[in-house]
Amino acid sequence: MRYYFTSRQPCALRVGGAPVGYLHGNTLTAQIDGEMLCEFLPADGNLFPVSFVLGDAFANAPPACCDVWRCGCYTEIIANSFAPRQTAFEALAQGSAADMQATVFCCGGLSVCVQDKDGFETYPLPTARDYAVGQENIGAQTFLRVYSAQQRRLLLFAKGRKCAFDGNADSFSCGDCLQTVQTLYDIAGHTVTAKYRADGDSLSEFERTVTAREDFSPDRLDEKVLPFAFFQEIAAGGDCTPYLSDEMRERAALLQTYLGNFCAAVLPKDQFYRIHGMVNAVGLVSRREKNLYDVRFFTADISQKKIINLSLVAD
Repeated sequence: MRYYFTSRQPCALRVGGAPVGYLHGNTLTAQIDGEMLCEFLPADGNLFPVSFVLGDAFANAPPACCDVWRCGCYTEIIANSFAPRQTAFEALAQGSAADMQATVFCCGGLSVCVQDKDGFETYPLPTARDYAVGQENIGAQTFLRVYSAQQRRLLLFAKGRKCAFDGNADSFSCGDCLQTVQTLYDIAGHTVTAKYRADGDSLSEFERTVTAREDFSPDRLDEKVLPFAFFQEIAAGGDCTPYLSDEMRERAALLQTYLGNFCAAVLPKDQFYRIHGMVNAVGLVSRREKNLYDVRFFTADISQKKIINLSLVAD
């Protein structure tokens, strides 16, 4: 199996005891048959190395320190968490609402602790120093809010420490409902506006609007780029019919069943082209577990800048 390695931290990669190279925003690759020891050795001396035996068992149930993308003819390994050697406690933000108190703190990684009279829960957070804790009223319900503008991360907790919302938001507002606005850095430059209604201790989405930037039109895209933009449109929850031929539009409602529930579109690695040739394929990423993803590849037949057929690329 061909493996591709990346890391959230600058580090050296060692496979089977032999150095492979240095990771700092780049990707390294290795051919591994059977099982073999892999080690990520961080440049930061305050971080412990990440090491594991890579094989089928690891790829099917990865530990929390790694994300695994199973792509058929290759697998991607992303080292996303390194434990620090020193774990000094530092509180960054604190606040209370809805009979709860939240503390954003750093102690071997950034987390938020939400507590009430009955106990506490902790949730990991992406690194930032601008987290703010406060109260939000949505409808008749009160929520405890944790937000970072730097990471565009919003969490809302209902009474009983239940996490009612955990998602990305460039901005948000509360009142009769929760409204979030998120900019997607995709080809069409989508802006996603979603509205959520408070129902007891939960928030349920009841309206979503997806708009592309004003100057965007699928008809202006190169035919090689068109399929990628099409799949991004579906992933964003937008209207994909402008990309389709008249015949395909009649079957647009069946696309979700055929393509599956995917969350992102990606380009293949070079191993894909070695096996399948120079086909213009796009990988659709489906989340199976918290840190385990499956990627299936599709091609699109195009005529007069409209998609006339979609095909799954067999492994």
